[in-house]
Amino acid sequence: MSIRSNAVKSSDPLFDRYFLEFRSLLYVRHSEHMQYGSRSGRSLAEHLDSVCQFVLTIGAMAGFPPDLRAALLAAALIHDLNKLDEAGRSVKTLARNQQFLHNQLESAGAISLISSQHDLELVRRLIERHSGHHVTDGMAFFPEDPLIGRAAAVLVAADLLDLNLDPGERQNLLEKIARKLAVALDRPSCLFEVHLTENYGHLTSLLLGACEEVLIEKGLSPISVIPSGILFEGLSWPTDEDLVTQVAIRWRRRIDAVFGDSIEQLVQATTDGIKVSARAVAQDRERALECVFALLEKKRASYKQDKVNTDLAKHAQKAGQALETAQSLGLRGVSSADAFAVAEGCKAAYLSFRVAGLSTQEAWDQIAQYADLSKEQRSALEAFDPQYGRPLFIAEAMGNTGLEAVRGALVASFDARIQTKSVEEGDATNEADVAAVMKLLNWPVSERFQGRAELEAYVQANPRERCSFGSACAETKALLSDELPAGTKVQVFSNRLPGGSAAEPKRRGNTLVGLAYQLVTVGSNLPKVDPKNPIFLHLALPTGASPALLRIWREKLREMAAINTEGGPVNVDILKLYREHALEFRSHTVLGMALPKHQEFVHSSFMVPLAWGDANATVSLLKSARLALELSFGLGWYFPFVLGSDLSVEQSGDFGRIEGVPAAVTPLFGTGRYNTSQAYTLLKHLRCLGDLTVVVADLDKFDDTLAELARGLTRPLDLYYILLRRLLRKEESPDLAYYWGRISEPLKTLLEDYMDEKPLRDYLKEAAALAAAGRLWGSSYKRTAMAEPFAEFISAIRKLKPRMDYDTLFAALVTDYHTRLDRIREHGVGRPKFEQITAYYSVLRRMFEQVYSGKPERLLADQKTLQSAYLFFLEEARAELKSKEAETPVEDIEPASSVAQS
Repeated sequence: MSIRSNAVKSSDPLFDRYFLEFRSLLYVRHSEHMQYGSRSGRSLAEHLDSVCQFVLTIGAMAGFPPDLRAALLAAALIHDLNKLDEAGRSVKTLARNQQFLHNQLESAGAISLISSQHDLELVRRLIERHSGHHVTDGMAFFPEDPLIGRAAAVLVAADLLDLNLDPGERQNLLEKIARKLAVALDRPSCLFEVHLTENYGHLTSLLLGACEEVLIEKGLSPISVIPSGILFEGLSWPTDEDLVTQVAIRWRRRIDAVFGDSIEQLVQATTDGIKVSARAVAQDRERALECVFALLEKKRASYKQDKVNTDLAKHAQKAGQALETAQSLGLRGVSSADAFAVAEGCKAAYLSFRVAGLSTQEAWDQIAQYADLSKEQRSALEAFDPQYGRPLFIAEAMGNTGLEAVRGALVASFDARIQTKSVEEGDATNEADVAAVMKLLNWPVSERFQGRAELEAYVQANPRERCSFGSACAETKALLSDELPAGTKVQVFSNRLPGGSAAEPKRRGNTLVGLAYQLVTVGSNLPKVDPKNPIFLHLALPTGASPALLRIWREKLREMAAINTEGGPVNVDILKLYREHALEFRSHTVLGMALPKHQEFVHSSFMVPLAWGDANATVSLLKSARLALELSFGLGWYFPFVLGSDLSVEQSGDFGRIEGVPAAVTPLFGTGRYNTSQAYTLLKHLRCLGDLTVVVADLDKFDDTLAELARGLTRPLDLYYILLRRLLRKEESPDLAYYWGRISEPLKTLLEDYMDEKPLRDYLKEAAALAAAGRLWGSSYKRTAMAEPFAEFISAIRKLKPRMDYDTLFAALVTDYHTRLDRIREHGVGRPKFEQITAYYSVLRRMFEQVYSGKPERLLADQKTLQSAYLFFLEEARAELKSKEAETPVEDIEPASSVAQS
């Protein structure tokens, strides 16, 4: 699935052509051409893409004829001619070189947009004027079609829009662009930016959608997507005093619609009992009640008497002497599936009453009333655990009307929750929504700056009451573990202190963070099992993206999510990805991307939780980074991304950002901040690691091997040892020549970028080349025989005594190994072989003296790495030698020498 596919089209044929034919080619040609100055950090491809989408959008709004829009797009595709010319000539000079202009249009695939010499001349004029150049050729003395001037104004405006200026200069730039658009649209024009101050994934995407809906009704048009926001064009900003309130109302409707469609997910069966979310109570109490009884039916079907008997015995023991009294009053343990369902229903009612703020005593008084218990029975229940024990001993006494009593208790608990306003903040009052809109949106609406108040709140806040996930100074509340992402810090451990509450540890979170995470849990196609510490992938539309790209992008995500017909996550075929670098999506129940269920969750950016099961942090990060980069580059989307453990992300000028990189893989991921070129380089390195892993590891060891190789980049020479050790685990006697042919290319790519021990590598390669030329190895082609002369060197260094000099040591090495070869070779060896062995050990001696300063302990610490690298270098040298022999014509081969015979 690619943005280039023909499955989805916009309503504009020229937009379709751009996305299908031209956009990917732009990134292929210019993604590594980084710009400088006011566009520093962005590639030429990103700039050209932004300009092309903007001219298509404004050209359609201006009503330009098709041939003019086509010429305008052609000019936009190549308008920076000076950046495309190696000689650095000026735009005017290059624009008037028809052959150069024609060649650039062909290279961009845009020659099909030009149908005549007149069109080519039109492209020339537009390009020459795109940076504000005046008409300087002879055409200045002839009347000109006014549409050309309007089209040139569009190109100038598009070129200016991509400038990366400070906020103080940004408003002046927008006014300048608006003046150009006034010429292009032939009417007054103003531009207004709407930004998010904080990005909370689905929550803030819904807010942007609500804002866009309201402003369109007020006469503004969205013309471009900017980082964390939208750029609008219109005659003037709406003067409605209640504009913020209108947006807040639309936002609340969208949030309520999401929760209203997800009641089943808000009523969950947990190990502590059936829990009903406050949002389910607020949205649809009847549906919530139906969901509770559906879960009770499942409890009835899964009833197991043995397990229940175990629980009964445990709680009976805790009750002690009071058990006999309870039994005499008819409070006997559960003994049937029907009674078990009633017990679970009582537990659900108890939990719901507790959320409403009732004490344990008050909650059970309510349940006892609906269960029609006597005062004696109610008193006897006090001996049992209120959450787990009492429901098991009350169910049988409730008889056949037990489920009706449960229904009445649940309804009463729901009423209590509404009356006490126990629903999450943001549901209760419109004022809270208005305040949230004012906090989250940065737009042309006057408001009083609250910086001093927020600073004071931050300074004076009790550390135990600060948000453990999100803003440090916002209003917070106690949230349970399932209301915040996994791994959120805990401030209060009341259940671990003597006499503390039996409830689980509390997290503190601000209300927006809690609401944002709950939207994720009901609005994403999460796995059927709770993901452990998911990683959040935030993808954003590139700066300057058009509303048309947003529509296409939403449809693509809908298609991807539909792959899993059961509504779960979508994963990539790991084998295809790592063996063929191909993205093929498949449904999964546990692992993969939890894509959004609603298109409204996708706006200027969107967030996807990534679940990798029991994989450790390093493996999860490696898989997530590979997936993020493949989605961006491999599918031709080229979307900026942020990868981390936070729902909230800060926007930056980086193309990619990876947060929380473990120290062990820092050499691979670097600073965690990447421009386009650096991000593609990281993808190249991750692909190389994947290629190596596929070769040397079985499927069950894939994750461990991938992580070990990534950590091995701390000292790249260690990769040879890791690879050899993994091969020996895979096969007892691996064919090193065969495996070297498969790993040499990705390994070479990694070492070129990471290797910092070149003298050591050079010595080893030189020794391996001498060994290959002189056939210096044992009596077979097995691993130990091939490493024999090098192993003898290691052994000699190990036996080196302080009184021994190096001349004696290496002379003995040469003599001993010459004697060894003379003994095992069929026809013996002569003087030439002695000279080859001498040269071989002289290289290793230089390595020992210059790299290891003649210190045996340092060399011996590296012996496994050195020997592994030597074996692979030897295979490389042998392969090169065979290649040269194969290329040498038969008539040029010299008669066999004594060296060859030896």
